[in-house]
Amino acid sequence: MPLEELISQIEEDANQEIDEVIGEARAEVKRRLKEIEKKAKEEAETLKQRAERDLENKKKSEISKMRHEVKKTIMKKKEEVINRCFELAKERLKKLSGKDYITFVKPFVERGIKEIGTDCIIIPSREEDKAIAKELKLPIEKQMIKALGGVIVKSKDNRLSIDITFDSMLKRREHEIREKIGNLLFAES
Repeated sequence: MPLEELISQIEEDANQEIDEVIGEARAEVKRRLKEIEKKAKEEAETLKQRAERDLENKKKSEISKMRHEVKKTIMKKKEEVINRCFELAKERLKKLSGKDYITFVKPFVERGIKEIGTDCIIIPSREEDKAIAKELKLPIEKQMIKALGGVIVKSKDNRLSIDITFDSMLKRREHEIREKIGNLLFAES
């Protein structure tokens, strides 16, 4: 084989080999690109799902916070209404006078006398209390107590006393009264 043919054959073989290597390289590049694209899509999908989950969790958290704030605001407003009812009740007790006052307070005084005994003294908060004490033939302490109304019944030896002032009766039953007001005003049907 002449030299030129040999060179030509070598060139042809080399070109063919180059074409094969280039073809394989292109196929490898295509395969790797597809692989990279597939991984990128998978990662993008994973990131998207994670972002959607995070967003959903954030949304739930915000909704929960908002619900909590609304409940807190409602509770605060309910408490304000209950406090206002309490204040109105105190005002009504304070305005109670004359026969109505005596009719309301006298049974409490009689109950106090039963518990302490007839050897007791009445500490009044109002002039009407003095009338109750006189009617029941009980001694009255000169010094009046500061209260919305009602009296303190105490034994003459100062060992026992029963505070039946409106203030103390409201204080003792405050929780129960607040609960009843709340149930009356805010009962869910």
